[in-house]
Amino acid sequence: MRIYLALLAATALTACGADGPQTIGGTAAPVGSTGGTVSGGTGGGVTGGSGSGTTTAPVGFLSLTADTSFNAVGALQSLQVTGNTSLYQGNASTVRTPSGTVDYSPRDGIFTLTLADTKAGISTNVRFQDPAHRTDFSPTATPTASAPSLDGFNYLESLGPSNSPAATAGGASVSDEYTFFYQRPGVSTNYVSLAGYVRDVINTPAAGTTTAATTNIYERGALVFGAPTIQSSIPTTGTGSYTGGFLASMVNNSRYFQWVYGTSTVAVDFSKATAGLTFAGTVDKAFLNNVEVTNTTVAAGATFNATANATIDLVHTGGFTGQFATATFKNPDGTTLPVNFSPISPGSNVAGASSVDGAFYGPNAVNVGGNFRIVGGIPGQRVDIQGAFVGAKGP
Repeated sequence: MRIYLALLAATALTACGADGPQTIGGTAAPVGSTGGTVSGGTGGGVTGGSGSGTTTAPVGFLSLTADTSFNAVGALQSLQVTGNTSLYQGNASTVRTPSGTVDYSPRDGIFTLTLADTKAGISTNVRFQDPAHRTDFSPTATPTASAPSLDGFNYLESLGPSNSPAATAGGASVSDEYTFFYQRPGVSTNYVSLAGYVRDVINTPAAGTTTAATTNIYERGALVFGAPTIQSSIPTTGTGSYTGGFLASMVNNSRYFQWVYGTSTVAVDFSKATAGLTFAGTVDKAFLNNVEVTNTTVAAGATFNATANATIDLVHTGGFTGQFATATFKNPDGTTLPVNFSPISPGSNVAGASSVDGAFYGPNAVNVGGNFRIVGGIPGQRVDIQGAFVGAKGP
C-alpha cells in the first residue's frame, strides 16, 4: 500500500548541527550525525511497489526550520481531449528557467506546488495539506490510477476547481484531482528530491446530453527540487559517479500516457567539464480516464535504456546540458523498439529532438538532479518522453 502523508521534514536549505547552523556548501555536522563527512544519500533507483514502511533520517539529512521555496526543474506535459480531437503540449525547463516552485511549511505541514509553463500548457497553484490525506489506499482504486505506485515515495492529493458546484450543475459529473508525489529524502538523495505531478479533469455529462463538447484535461510532470550547490563549492578537478533514480511520463500518439521509471547513473569528469548519463527502467501500464489501455505499442513491463552526454557550463547554464545518444524500448515478447529522435534534415520526414538539463545539489556537489526530454518516434507511433533524475555521489 502507498502511504498518503505529508513528510514533516524535507530537503532543506539550513540545519543545526553540532557546530551550529549549517549552510549548504558548509562543513558543519548535520542533524543526526556524529561528525565526519556529509553523506549524499544511498543512491537507490525508483521501483514500483507498495511504498510501505518508514525511512530513518540518515547522516546528511537536513530538517527545515522555516518556510522554504525551492525551484522546480521539471519536464511537463498537458493533453486536452474534446470528442475526437486533441491538443498536446510539452516542455522541459532549464536550470536557469525552472518550471515553477515547490514551497514547504514545516510549521503547518503544507506543500504548495506552483507550476507556470505556457509551452506545456500548464498553470497550477495548489496546496497539499495534512492530515486530510493521511490514508492508505489501493493504487487501482483511489485517488487515481494515473499516478504510478512507487516505493519510497509519499503521495498527496488535492481537489481542483472543476469540482465546484457550478461545474457540476444540471446533473453533470466532474472529477478534478491533483496528485503530487515525491521521493522521501534519504531513500536516494539527501539534498534534492525527485517528484511527480498528475492532474486529471474528467467530465461526465448529465444523462441525455452529448459528449461532443466535453473537454477532458490530463497533465503530467516529473521534476526535481532541492538545495543547489554554491558555485564555488563545485569541484573543478577529479571525477564523480552519481547513482540514483529517474521518473518519466511518455505520451503516445497524443492519446494516452505511460510512466517510465528506474535507475540513473551520471559519470562526471570535472576536469574535462563533461558528464555521461545512463538510464535503465521499466514501462508502467497506460491509463486513460483511470481505465487501463491494453493495446499499447510499448507494452507494460517493457524495458527502457538510454544514454546521453552533457557539458558542464556553470556560468551560462548553472549546471550541465546535453543531448541523448541512444534510447530504446524492448517489449516483454522481445520486440526491440528504438526511438528515432534524429533532428530535422533535408529530405527527411523526421523532426526529433532531445535535451538534458542538470545541476549539482548539496555541499560540495554530493548530489545531482535535473530533467530530460526525448521527442521522436518508434515504429507506427510518435512519443514524447519527459523525465527527471537524481543521483548521489559514490565514494
